[in-house]
Amino acid sequence: MSNKTLHTIDNVFKGILWLVVGIILNTAIQLFATAGSQGLALSLGFPAKGRLATVLMVAIALIFMALTVTVMLWAIRRVSPNVGLHPFQTQKLKWVVYGFGLIIGGSMVINAIRVLVTGQVAEPENQRMLEQMAHQGGYGLIFILVLAVIVAPIVEELIFRGIVLNYFFKNGWWWTNVLISAGLFGLYHVYTGFNLFDFLQYSLMGLILAIVYKKTRQIQYAMTLHFVNNSFSMLVLVLTMVFH
Repeated sequence: MSNKTLHTIDNVFKGILWLVVGIILNTAIQLFATAGSQGLALSLGFPAKGRLATVLMVAIALIFMALTVTVMLWAIRRVSPNVGLHPFQTQKLKWVVYGFGLIIGGSMVINAIRVLVTGQVAEPENQRMLEQMAHQGGYGLIFILVLAVIVAPIVEELIFRGIVLNYFFKNGWWWTNVLISAGLFGLYHVYTGFNLFDFLQYSLMGLILAIVYKKTRQIQYAMTLHFVNNSFSMLVLVLTMVFH
């Protein structure tokens, strides 16, 4: 077995390890932000989902996000030292626009096929869970906004693009780690209840985010696209709640 093959296998095993670490840390952000904020608020004699709990929730989420970002960046830079936030370039921002259009268009096609096959329109289980939490009041809505608009675009990109694209077959066939990134991203978002169409929808998003990273060679463009997509979804959710 050649040294190149051994190096590739070694990177894959390390990538799997860091992928697991990243997912655990990402889950910890959500758990500690909710349980920690509510526990602290109750211990101080305030409501579990009141204003103090909301402020604590945001603070804890941001603190744990900063920890996760630090760990993930350290791991990624072990194999790709230049990964980080660089000055934006106008010519590369076009990939954010292209990517958003492809995500919207692809989602419409998948939903059209879903209707033809199943005869009904259904939201992904992950999206339904977010909407249920958002309808629980100000605490839940702010938690979802922080999670979807701030945490996910940064942390998930470091995990599913930063780790996967830099550790998994980085110098192999161009599409290998792109497809792995897409599949893992899709599975991560449907683990609570697998549905083929939900999986395809999230995998499509993961695929486009991976392509944007590959094309621009800078992760902030994938983060920006993720932010734009999630912000659009949250805007639709808030408007629906207001005018329902």
